[in-house]
Amino acid sequence: MARFVVNGFNADMLRTNPHTNDALRKTLTVADLRFTPPNVPLPILAEAAKNAFGLEGRMVPLAGERDQNFWLRPQEGSGYLLKVASPLEDPAQIDFQISALEHLAAHGEDLPVPRMIRTNDGALTVPIEYEEQDYSMRLLSFVPGRPLVSVPWEGDEVSRGVGALLGSLNRALASYSHPAQRHFMPWDIKNGLLESSQMVGEYLPADLVKACMPEIARLAETSLPKIRAMPHQVIHNDAHTGNVIVDPEENVRVCGLIDFGDLVAGPLVQDMAISLSSLFERSDDPVATTVAFLKGYSSVSRLPVGQLPYLYDAILARQILTVELLNFRVWHDLPGSTELAASDLPRSIEALRNQLAANSSDFTCRILDAAGKMD
Repeated sequence: MARFVVNGFNADMLRTNPHTNDALRKTLTVADLRFTPPNVPLPILAEAAKNAFGLEGRMVPLAGERDQNFWLRPQEGSGYLLKVASPLEDPAQIDFQISALEHLAAHGEDLPVPRMIRTNDGALTVPIEYEEQDYSMRLLSFVPGRPLVSVPWEGDEVSRGVGALLGSLNRALASYSHPAQRHFMPWDIKNGLLESSQMVGEYLPADLVKACMPEIARLAETSLPKIRAMPHQVIHNDAHTGNVIVDPEENVRVCGLIDFGDLVAGPLVQDMAISLSSLFERSDDPVATTVAFLKGYSSVSRLPVGQLPYLYDAILARQILTVELLNFRVWHDLPGSTELAASDLPRSIEALRNQLAANSSDFTCRILDAAGKMD
């Protein structure tokens, strides 16, 4: 894969951006983005799970961008998700995720999300030492079903289901806060990463750079400052079709949401944009998909009508960031990069091309008109 240098990009835009994390003011590394999942040997983890939780069973490896994950499958039941955090992960960020799930267990109205499983001694994490480094292991309930991305596209009914699930989740998280909620998260469109000279110059495909450059400049000057200034709450920040779970017997029924590792404080329109940018990869009618999604959302929670004029740009920002970060992972040959290069990345690139070719004014007018009839 070639790297591409873009002449004339305003690198000062990143350096002078007060929202930019210090890690972004230098050449980015894998460690900066924390794309470094652990590799603790399976026997050590199996023994720790047995001692801490009294559980034994088959350990099925699962993909993880920053955590080492296993599906722990005892002889009975749907099993558990065992997660091991990297030593690079700030303990405050781990607590942020854990306490969010604890909050949802108490206030989430039976939301179909993972639940924390305590050890036999009542602890939420298990310390593990391996090769003179300290790791944190935790256990969650396993949400049964199939990822939406893996089933045939069912159109508007699924979009409504995703909207309703996200609306219910956002309503439950509105009363939750944590000291670490404004941490640096690579997948946060507000952090300055998507408009950084390194990401644009090295990780956008060459044939997309020319079309993206004016849009990135526009986002950086207009929409992103507006989005950063909107009211914030804790959001999931990762409700894409790989994390939305559907009933394997009834693909239109959304029955779960997993992976709370990208939690961050942000406006609701940012969370909506993440789901919609992923749904657009499957849909041939983005407006209809968005309207169906908003109908589902509004059925359980009030729409953030004042933020919706920026929905198109929030989607576009997420799509650009997705292509950049997936390319970053492929270029650095990180775990799962072969699968990303074969499926996720081409799908994301095609969705970005479609978004760049869309009529943003028409999209926004039609969305606002439909939303005005819902709220």
